[in-house]
Amino acid sequence: MFHVKQQKSFDVIIVGAGHAGVEAAVMSSRLGSKTALITFSDDDLGKMSCNPAMGGLGKGHLIREIDAMGGLIGRASDMSGIQFRILNKTRGEAVQGPRAQIDRVKYKESVKKLISEEKITLFYDEVENVLLDKKKSSKKIKGLILKNLGKLLCKSLIITTGTFLRGMIHQGEKSWSAGRINAKPSIELANFFKHQNFKMLRLKTGTPPRLKSNSIDFNKCIKQEGDKDPEPFSFLTENIKIKQIDCFITHTNKKTHSIIKKNLNKSPIFNGRIKSKGPRYCPSLEDKVYRFYNKDQHQIFLEPETLDNEVIYPNGISTSLPLVTQRRFLQTIEGLENVKVNQYGYSIEYDCVDSQEINKNFETKKISGLFLAGQINGTTGYEEAAGQGLLAGINAGLSASGKSPFIIERSEGYLGVLTSDLCRGGLIEPYRMFTSRAEYRLLLRADNADERLTDFAIKLNVIEKQRKKNWLKKKSLMRKAFKTLNNLKGSPQLYAKYGIRINQDGKKRSAYEILGYKGVSWQMIQKIWPEIKTLELNQKIKRQIKINSFYNKYSDRQKHEIHELEKDNLLKLSKKLNYNKCPGLSNEIKEILSGNKPNNIKEARLLPGMTPAAASILLRFVKNK
Repeated sequence: MFHVKQQKSFDVIIVGAGHAGVEAAVMSSRLGSKTALITFSDDDLGKMSCNPAMGGLGKGHLIREIDAMGGLIGRASDMSGIQFRILNKTRGEAVQGPRAQIDRVKYKESVKKLISEEKITLFYDEVENVLLDKKKSSKKIKGLILKNLGKLLCKSLIITTGTFLRGMIHQGEKSWSAGRINAKPSIELANFFKHQNFKMLRLKTGTPPRLKSNSIDFNKCIKQEGDKDPEPFSFLTENIKIKQIDCFITHTNKKTHSIIKKNLNKSPIFNGRIKSKGPRYCPSLEDKVYRFYNKDQHQIFLEPETLDNEVIYPNGISTSLPLVTQRRFLQTIEGLENVKVNQYGYSIEYDCVDSQEINKNFETKKISGLFLAGQINGTTGYEEAAGQGLLAGINAGLSASGKSPFIIERSEGYLGVLTSDLCRGGLIEPYRMFTSRAEYRLLLRADNADERLTDFAIKLNVIEKQRKKNWLKKKSLMRKAFKTLNNLKGSPQLYAKYGIRINQDGKKRSAYEILGYKGVSWQMIQKIWPEIKTLELNQKIKRQIKINSFYNKYSDRQKHEIHELEKDNLLKLSKKLNYNKCPGLSNEIKEILSGNKPNNIKEARLLPGMTPAAASILLRFVKNK
């Protein structure tokens, strides 16, 4: 990483050094582009402005995919994670999600360390204006003007401003301009998009009060332990070395809810001062108490922000109520009776660009060479931002050198699902990744992200030397194992001798096929064919091969379902169809369908905000009826 101020011309410039900006800068630099990263201050690098946690369902898949492509988020999380858990561990791998509680200080340090190894020029300044080439009929990026350092020229510009575009914080009756707490907003860039006639949206998000750990009685709370054998995010990480600690759970109660109900008129969400929509799946506590009025309690996860455990992030009680009201309701919660607040909760409204304005390479349709990534495209979450940053960084670098775009398809990764969903536009709230958004989710598992994507990264030459070496060795071992296992075939009678029960149909099945059966282990098939031991596979590779075998038959079925969807485009939909009774559809999709009442499956599929996964669910529902 360089801090050179003399250089004034770059191939790629990135504005914003959050999760999107960092990944974009790394990818651009590895492509050989002269890359500059601009941010307000050193404090912005790797900052976790909200929950100090990474991953989860859908989000954990994104981290694995970003890592498989050579991104930083997985490695930085492994270097700073203080509690790792696999969500949905009792269910199939397709819907399992790796998650980790992160030490926010160590994460920052880890990001800085990792990007210091890259060829990136870093500027601490504010953007005053974007320069366009006006000599041509179509608009093209020329550079930008910084407040202190003046003009910088570039071929590609990536803007990753998070919640900073005309950001406005709301806390009770107080409101003030800010990008996040104690950070000024970006007004000039917001004006640029307005003047260039970009379609803009206004969204909101929120954060809970941070609590002083020594004022909490954890004996009254439920201990939540991490996995005994922490599973890393990154394919490069052998094991987690950092100390692991516990989280805790408590709940709101009737007293808490009573205080909130009496003070709803003081919440900017309810008194009309906030008019924009927030993330449906991460509502404020006021929202939850109002919408789910029959519930007597809501779960709160008490999550340490750092390893020294001085500050607790109470996940689940995001709020913008007045400070005195926040104090009052907090002290009704078990374990928090004497709690002291380190920082009060707030909501923040911000501008974003309607994602219909971008192409699949994250380049804007109106201005050539201008790329957008992160919350500026209407998403929410570190992982979604990092994924967009990675893809925008690759494509900005390719564009700067006159090469064709790089697009990941929906069938190839959650990164492709994210790209496809965003480019359809029609977002009515901040976009969040879920496994249910992916129609190919049985193929797009967290365990096989390297199988699906690392060869792309090698071809692009954006991958670390060690990762490339590790993957090529692993791929060779897996191919050899696959070939060997498929060539070893036995009858049902043979398998029965070794306690493996299958249909007695006389059909021979390969060792690979049998390995995917429930209850069948590597040890069992090695007893049948001892030569399998010579494959010299480690436990991680064995596990991945077994998972691949298990999902093989289901993935073929899923491909057939998607093919059927294409055939049934003209299947009529009754105007009286009650979409609320369709199991598996998100409330977001139910609202879209109910509001538009499409005439057939094809019209439903083309609705803004509608996903192919939802269309598949709808088709099954209609056919069953």
